[in-house]
Amino acid sequence: MNLMSAISITLVILTCLTTTSQSRHQAFYYHYQNQKDAASTDQKTKTRHPLDKPNIIVFLADDMGYGDLASYGHPSQEPGPIDTLAHEGIRFTRWYSADSFCSPSRAAIMTGRLPIRVGVYGPQNGERVFLVRQTEGLPKKEVTIAEALKDSGYATGMVGKWHLGINEFNHTDGNHLPIHHGFDYVGTNLPWTNHWMCDESKIHMQHPNPLLCFLYYNTTLIQQPFSHHNLTWSLTYDAKSFIYEHSHHPFFMYFSFAHMHTDMFAAPEFQLSSRRGRYGDNLNEMSAAVGDIINLLKELNIEKNTLVLFLSDHGPHIELCTEGGSAGMLRGGKGSNWEGALRVPAIAWWPEMITPGQISGDVISSMDIFATAIDLAGGHLPQDRIVDGRSFKSLLLHKETLPERTLFHYCSNRLMAITYGSYRVHFHTHLQLSPESYGHVCASDGTPKFTFYHCAFCVGECITSHNPPLIFNLDVDPGELYPLDAEDLGWLLAAVNRIVSVHRTNMVRGTPLLHSMSKSLQPCCNPPYCMCNYMRK
Repeated sequence: MNLMSAISITLVILTCLTTTSQSRHQAFYYHYQNQKDAASTDQKTKTRHPLDKPNIIVFLADDMGYGDLASYGHPSQEPGPIDTLAHEGIRFTRWYSADSFCSPSRAAIMTGRLPIRVGVYGPQNGERVFLVRQTEGLPKKEVTIAEALKDSGYATGMVGKWHLGINEFNHTDGNHLPIHHGFDYVGTNLPWTNHWMCDESKIHMQHPNPLLCFLYYNTTLIQQPFSHHNLTWSLTYDAKSFIYEHSHHPFFMYFSFAHMHTDMFAAPEFQLSSRRGRYGDNLNEMSAAVGDIINLLKELNIEKNTLVLFLSDHGPHIELCTEGGSAGMLRGGKGSNWEGALRVPAIAWWPEMITPGQISGDVISSMDIFATAIDLAGGHLPQDRIVDGRSFKSLLLHKETLPERTLFHYCSNRLMAITYGSYRVHFHTHLQLSPESYGHVCASDGTPKFTFYHCAFCVGECITSHNPPLIFNLDVDPGELYPLDAEDLGWLLAAVNRIVSVHRTNMVRGTPLLHSMSKSLQPCCNPPYCMCNYMRK
């Protein structure tokens, strides 16, 4: 077949698929309008008790820092619907991610388990996330939050970024995608991620790289490279469709944003909307999407039946100047094990069930979402494995202070630090430069010239080992600027040594997954061109 013939066939396929897609979504539109009207009528006479299998929505931001929201103290970021959730619910000040990179942190949210137990790690001097051509993905033997909630009678839906594996045997099988991990409905999604190489603005790239930038609907590749201009709209549309469809029954919606990961993007109506610049525009668009979903819950009269959680997967990519986000006063960022990499903004909202205006300093882990959701659903945690997360239902409903706990912070399979009550104990640290040290990366207007991580591996010249360990009191010194004298803290070191010894003894590591790749697994909509647009208009 010659090139012109191939192009002609491709154009015919594109026309057919686009027409089918448009018709399908027009049908969806009318269906959901009818569903909305019916829901409004029926809800007046049929409303579940708020604690009877409440709906659960998890909004997950990508690479968003602890200091990025107005409600978390950013001086020039406009307040928006996310901040309204904070004022009307609980704002957490010590919520921790289970890892400082995307794939392991998301695996922990999905399973309630440390990434090292799940196997989402690789060589200490190698990759820390799933790549496009990786043969592995989130193991199917793991019980995900979606699977657990399905067992309790929930409908489960997901839109947005996945980043827990794509293909296994060929470039179209999608064996690692969310439909195979308990999600009944998977709308528009990024199986991998938004990426610096997906830039359409021509600020950083002349054109996007289609091999890294692709969009799916469920398991079908629909756009390569993908366009950002209606991406958030599509995610929101699909999430709203799912909620309309299941408004009478318990549902779980995982809405995983492409924001705030580089490259920066915002729909035209949000461009130049923030005095903070491109990052602020991005955040305003994300916040508006959250607001759209909240408004829908209110329209359907199910907001009192719905727990909404908003959080970031981990800290900001601070090497990217004004486009990398802010950890506020916290030290470090994405890729490290400093506080700025692991402490994230997190908000819980549940009208009439959560007292408004609360600020919680309890130590919470993103792994706790798993146990809390199952607890609220009336289910049971898996008994055949260790679940690292714990339920914070009593904190949400009764303002109970949770018992103190220890969190273990890994880089790949290397234990770097622990959080023990108010203390952070570092056994190894990543070299952390001051923001001024990245000046060579930044243009005069703060735009990054290229993307990089100063220190992302778990071994090497940029890692410092500490014996005795480096200790900070995070209540007094959340910025980790003033290490305490270990000689004065013998009691603490003795307790830490006991805890770490037991942890190491009982640790059963999952088989490492971040190593094997195959070119044959490259997602490609029409080989060998890998360029198409089947997206609805």
